[in-house]
Amino acid sequence: MTRLSWLCKLILVITVSTAATCASAFADPIAVVVPKQSDINELSKKQVIDIFMGRFDFLENGQKIKPVDYDNGYPFREQFYRSLVNKSERQIAAYWSRLLFSGRAKPPTQVASVEVSIDELSNDTSMITYVPVNLVSEEMKIVLVLE
Repeated sequence: MTRLSWLCKLILVITVSTAATCASAFADPIAVVVPKQSDINELSKKQVIDIFMGRFDFLENGQKIKPVDYDNGYPFREQFYRSLVNKSERQIAAYWSRLLFSGRAKPPTQVASVEVSIDELSNDTSMITYVPVNLVSEEMKIVLVLE
């Protein structure tokens, strides 16, 4: 590979990664939501981290909580974990691999789309998930917004 060819490839990689970073910087905020019928009115960022990172299945008041996540590669999943714990999807996958191997925790249920997530949410008041703010509906209650 010539020096010029290598330099062109490097510039291309930098340009693409910068464009991706800029695009995610201007993405819609993400709302962490529960069903409207839920007793949960608000959660701190730390509580949401604990829920989605498998640290607990019950809230302080004893209420069961079941996180619903999206399949790897889903468009705003990376943004959610970057906003929540400043980790990439790849780092999250490695985190869960370690925990599953040790048997210490169970990852959130994964679904294929927002539509499936919303359907799951409407069927179980103990569910919690996240959606772009512009997709929040009347059947949901926002408990935290991540910028």
